[in-house]
Amino acid sequence: MLPVTQDLFVAVILITLLFTIMGLVVVMAIINYKKKQQAYLHQLKLMKEEYDKQLMWSQIEMQEEAFTHLGQELHDDIGQLLSSTKLLINVTQRSLPEVPEPLRTAEETLSTAIHHLRALSKSFSRQWLDQFSLIDNLKGEVERINASRAIQVKFTHELAVLPLQAEPQIILFRIIQEAIQNCLKHARPQVIDISMRIVEKVLLLIIADDGAGFDKAGMSATGMGIRNMQHRTNLLGGTIRWEVTTAGGTAVLIQLPVE
Repeated sequence: MLPVTQDLFVAVILITLLFTIMGLVVVMAIINYKKKQQAYLHQLKLMKEEYDKQLMWSQIEMQEEAFTHLGQELHDDIGQLLSSTKLLINVTQRSLPEVPEPLRTAEETLSTAIHHLRALSKSFSRQWLDQFSLIDNLKGEVERINASRAIQVKFTHELAVLPLQAEPQIILFRIIQEAIQNCLKHARPQVIDISMRIVEKVLLLIIADDGAGFDKAGMSATGMGIRNMQHRTNLLGGTIRWEVTTAGGTAVLIQLPVE
């Protein structure tokens, strides 16, 4: 009986080893499958992010082309009409022995409108944006808005040169424009304060107002303006968020990595 018992013991051990090996093979196969699945999902995520990025770049390029066309039309068409009208007023003034005050006021108002129109058309021009830095462009935008005397925009910075290429500067400029337009449309502020500085290779940009503020809990990210600002900031590798200021207004906080 002893040999039979030994054979049975050996058989049990072999069967146990076999099942153990099979179990290990199955576990290794599952682990390998999980790794491949994670790698596939990661690759799929990267492909989607790249697709979204390329799609956003295409949309931005289309928008910039539209801005360029609009700026050209403003300058060539409406600008020429206003200039011709101003010329006719000047001719009329020279033919009069005494220029009436309403006509003089109309001529001055028309001159101001032509100046504002030229500044606006420049802000839509890619060539103008490529030639100047964001800081210069933003100063011009602030001057144009302040000239209306309906609102005061302040711009402070500690930078001589912004360490960004032309394309990122254009995108950031459009983000700021969108933030200002949202503020004027919804908050009805008296003052907008824009500040820009760099701390540890991070550009900190704050656009704050003293307007009506907003409900942060109920804030919707489905608005086209907010989505555009978020997408553009993501393209630059940065973050953007909205906060309520201590005075009850709204602050847009943007952080971008810079070299």
